[in-house]
Amino acid sequence: MSSSLGCTKEVLQQVNQFWSMLDDLSQNDPQSYQMFIEKQIKQGADYNAPPQPDSCLLTEMLEPKKGLLYINVCGWKRVPTPADENKPVPVWDQSNKTKNLIQVISSSVTAQPQRPQHQLTVNSDPGDLSRSLELTVELPKVQSITECHLSISQDDVLLEVEDMYHLHLELPETVNEESASATFNKKKRTLTLQVSIL
Repeated sequence: MSSSLGCTKEVLQQVNQFWSMLDDLSQNDPQSYQMFIEKQIKQGADYNAPPQPDSCLLTEMLEPKKGLLYINVCGWKRVPTPADENKPVPVWDQSNKTKNLIQVISSSVTAQPQRPQHQLTVNSDPGDLSRSLELTVELPKVQSITECHLSISQDDVLLEVEDMYHLHLELPETVNEESASATFNKKKRTLTLQVSIL
């Protein structure tokens, strides 16, 4: 316990000496004091600056889900220059210090989603004079309905599967979007949407 108190006193003594030196410098040589402070601020800003983008690598992931992976290569002043070209650069772990370690960026090289094969039919029931639209979409690359984003309005329907499919259709009839229901057939890999016509 006494050794830690001794270390604390030594540190406090060094801090007091440093402040006294700065006070003397500010009174006796204001120009040098200002240059010293500006240099410290600049070095601190450089040290605390975020990594700077250098280049981007593109590769394809096969598992657990097929898709494209962009790897940003950055330079960072906190990472020391290697002492020897045969020695690896030490890893600087920032995972506990920054929330947004991975950032999504736009790129001109992106996979264009395909327009899936689909069929739109109008069904009518002569018994009660009701009519409905049925849209069947073939999605051979989709494993689960959770991958699909489907939205419908009175006059159009939009189906998106990230990086795979995009289908936007103007409907030939005005529909009641509240009546819409969709099912996904895992065996056939087809999505069927049914909605009543107003």
